[in-house]
This record gives sequence, C-alpha cells and structure tokens, in this order.
Amino acid sequence: MILVNRFTPIIRWTLRLLIAAVFILSAVSKLFGIDHFELYIFSFGIFPLNFCFILARLCIGAELVLALFTLCGWFPRSMRLVTLGILVLFSLFLCYAALIGRTENCQCFGELLDLNPLQSLLKNALLLALVLLYYRLTPPRPRMSKRWIAIPFVLTAVLMTTPFVVSIPDNWYFGPEKQRYSEYYLQTSLEEGQLHFWGVGEGRCILAFVSPRCPYCKLARQKLDAIISRHDISPEKLIYVEPRLKDNTPGAITITKAHFMDITFGSRPLVMLLDGTEVVATYHLRNIDEDQIASFFKYNINH
Repeated sequence: MILVNRFTPIIRWTLRLLIAAVFILSAVSKLFGIDHFELYIFSFGIFPLNFCFILARLCIGAELVLALFTLCGWFPRSMRLVTLGILVLFSLFLCYAALIGRTENCQCFGELLDLNPLQSLLKNALLLALVLLYYRLTPPRPRMSKRWIAIPFVLTAVLMTTPFVVSIPDNWYFGPEKQRYSEYYLQTSLEEGQLHFWGVGEGRCILAFVSPRCPYCKLARQKLDAIISRHDISPEKLIYVEPRLKDNTPGAITITKAHFMDITFGSRPLVMLLDGTEVVATYHLRNIDEDQIASFFKYNINH
C-alpha cells in the first residue's frame, strides 16, 4: 500500500499528460484536415452544410479546451463529468456510423490516422478507462481564488475560437470588393466562346471550375454532389469545367488551359450559380452555401 501511494502522483501525472496529449493530437489533426472533417459530418445527411462548418470547428475547440483543463487540473469534479459526457457522445455517434455500415476514416484523428468507426470506438473505450482512473486518483482540490478564476474562461474562449481563425471561410479572403474571376472572359466565353460551344449559358446551372489534380477541387466536388443529391437537383444542372489535360475527369467539359486561367485568375475551385449568362453567386471551397443553391433551383429566384 505504501508503495502504491508513493507512485500515485507519478501515475496521476502520467495519465494527465497522456489524456491531454490525445485530445491535443485529435484536435490539431482535425484542424489540419478541417475540410475532410466537415465533409464527413455533412455526408451523414443530418445537418446542413453551413451548420457542419460550425460544428466541425466547435468539436475541435472543445477538444482543445478539454486538453487545457485536464493539463492544468482545473475544476476536476466538473471536468470529470464533462470529459466523460463528451466521450460518450462521440462514442454514440461512432456506434451510429458503424450500424449504418460506414467503414471509411471517421476523422477522429483527421487524415493523420485512418481509423474506421469500430477502431475509434476501441480507442474511446481505452480513453474512457484512463479518464476514470485519472479522476479516481485525483483528490479534491480547494476552490480557485476569485482573483484567478477568470483565467480558465478567457483561455476557453480563445481556444474555442481558434479553429475559426485558423480555418476561416473563403468569403473572408474573397470579399465582395475582391475580383474572383474575369467577367469579360467569362461573358465572352458564354456568349460566343468555348463555354457557349458546350451549351453553357442556357437556363440555370451550377458552373464549377475545377482541376482533376487539385485536392481542394475534389472536396468541392464532393460537397456539390452531396448537395444536389440531397435536394433532388438534376445532375445535368451541375457542370464541371476543367482545363484540358491528359487526365480529365469523365463527364466534365474541358476548355484550354489558357482560357481557364483567363476566366478564373488561377483560382480553383471556383463555383458559380448561373441564370443564363448572369452570375448570381460565386463560391470557393469553404463558403459554398447549400441553402442558397437549393433555393436558387427550388424557388427560381435570385439571391
């Protein structure tokens, strides 16, 4: 018993560091692969795309906060309940994913580790056991002095907003005052040029300028494909435009590389809502607006 008590502080500190490290690794790896994490949440068809953007970043912020409070040992009684509650909530989501047959990377560690839902459930079970053991070995602490009690909450606010600052939506980069594309080359192409040759510019459509070698374009494709499927929009209304290469995607229309660059300024993915030859809205990867796209085709109105 004396030997156990002697090593209890070492075990407690080891567990504290290990638990905090897992949460930090999980949060940082998600942050680096934020677009994949957001798209994974969206793929379940439960939440709209705009909410998935927020939810993905809130999950990362929550993990960073858990890591901070665990590492500093703040409010151990409350944090025991919060940590266990969040792990159980994550585990229930993974159970749902496994039950409906999802076997791809669940994004628990972003693109760093490829874990399917069942593997991640085992990881959560082990982490739950470590958390229970850690708080069992953690004695009650005296109340924090009123002089310092604001510090944890200030740091919480900072960590919760960090994912939004690091991975901001594209419209923060490309505001209304910033030119996203060449209106002249686009209109010329739609009226009498290469896009006109392909029949683009008649009726309403989503026009997406993408490249087969661009990973961000691949993510944009997945978002757009999911949106039109969810809202029963005809696939013919989604037109992908690629620069003419040796490995173009089947089904995409192609234009010369020079013309592609003239229109897009090299920016890709570049997504447009077209009403005839009129550009109603433009997006990049992170600010694709599901509600606006659905309304554009459903209600036949401009936004």
